Amino acid sequence: MGERLFAEFEDVSRYIRIEGVEAGSIAEELGVEVGDNLVRINGNTIRDFIDYKFLITDTYLEVEIIKSNGECWVLEVEKDYDEPLGIEFSEIVFDGLKQCHNNCIFCFVKQTAPNTRKTLNLKDDDYRFSFLGGSYTTLTNLSDEEFARIKQMHLSPLHVSVHSTDPKVRVRMLRNKKAGRILEQIRDLVEAGIELNTQVVLCPGINDGKVLERTIRDLGEFLPNVKSLAIVPVGLTKYRDDLDELRAFTSKEAKEVIKIVKEWQNKFRAEYDNNFIYLSDEFYLLAGEEVPSTDYYDDFLQLENGVGMVRLLLDEFAELEEGLPQKLIECRKVTMVTSVSGTKAIEPIINRLNQIGNLEIQLITVENQYFGPTVTVTGLLTGADILNKLDEVDDLGDLTLIPEIVLNDDGLFLDDLSWADFVKELSNQVVKVKNQGIDLVEKVLGYNFGGVNNDKTSSCDCG
Repeated sequence: MGERLFAEFEDVSRYIRIEGVEAGSIAEELGVEVGDNLVRINGNTIRDFIDYKFLITDTYLEVEIIKSNGECWVLEVEKDYDEPLGIEFSEIVFDGLKQCHNNCIFCFVKQTAPNTRKTLNLKDDDYRFSFLGGSYTTLTNLSDEEFARIKQMHLSPLHVSVHSTDPKVRVRMLRNKKAGRILEQIRDLVEAGIELNTQVVLCPGINDGKVLERTIRDLGEFLPNVKSLAIVPVGLTKYRDDLDELRAFTSKEAKEVIKIVKEWQNKFRAEYDNNFIYLSDEFYLLAGEEVPSTDYYDDFLQLENGVGMVRLLLDEFAELEEGLPQKLIECRKVTMVTSVSGTKAIEPIINRLNQIGNLEIQLITVENQYFGPTVTVTGLLTGADILNKLDEVDDLGDLTLIPEIVLNDDGLFLDDLSWADFVKELSNQVVKVKNQGIDLVEKVLGYNFGGVNNDKTSSCDCG
């Protein structure tokens, strides 16, 4: 390994800032530091993290770096095949986000509140996020070069928003003339060996009923390369002026969707030994039906799509239940914040925990005023809505639990209220809780819970 200087790089826009260097790595050994800029590897500019990972697999590399003081280095690296360099970046796309040119009738970006956070107004449709991050792409915004790159580099699995395989319906939903080619594109990818996870945003009266059944049937023909199909209900906010007339599903309609999907699941289960289609938890909560058992979700391929999160939480809690204490030593009152849908999901857990002596948990349901009452999921609650609801509560008790999912990585709520400022507004202890059974139980009980029977009793009378 060594280094040498190179002539200054002509295109400064292609510099990639290095945000981290792993201790003991090749990069650290060669003097790479946070704040340096990566320029090229083996003469190749780097568009994204896919290029970077592909290029560093070689056993000999020439890595061009511009130091933070302006010096230009070439690091000559001899290493094992696929051995990492130890360089970290803050982004996975270096040449700019691929913008979405669809005009979907259900687009959530067009339904955001005025002056909302900038990131909520980004319309992206980037296949690289689909491969690297599990987000969904429609395939309508791909150039021929990008489509060829997916096949050539075997970027699998991809996550594809289908919505409907009926060309006319899909063109209507995406308002993009290219949208009707979806089956042709899927067939092309499958023949190249690419695996897909797919999704449908279901809109009453548009792509449900027989249109949905056609979509299921068409995608099922690509099994096993098309690994799964998630069906999620359309999300509608109160900011829909001058937008298409859409409505939410009723409880009766949700039951009908469950019935249709179950019939198809039975067919796929018999032939392929998996359900293939999975409904988001919202359908079962809306229909007032129990979420399915663990077997229903197979490998939980669509967990990030809200498919199976409730079941996982219930299962995790069930494994801990036998070891719950009968009574706490000291009286303890906990306030648990959640959404309308969240209440339906965790009420059984809260009811069971309230059977523990000297423990009282009050479940506070926050209706979404920011986006409107039709938005019922916990992840879209804002800090202001939570604070306004908690202000109505006479006694918050010893502890208030806030679902961690309402915050981004920077500790901000959707309305840009910071966690630090949020906590200042409450008089008791406030902590974040993960969507995990063990974290919920430990935060509620106030001690590390080992899953053994902690029979903590006392004569304290909490009334």
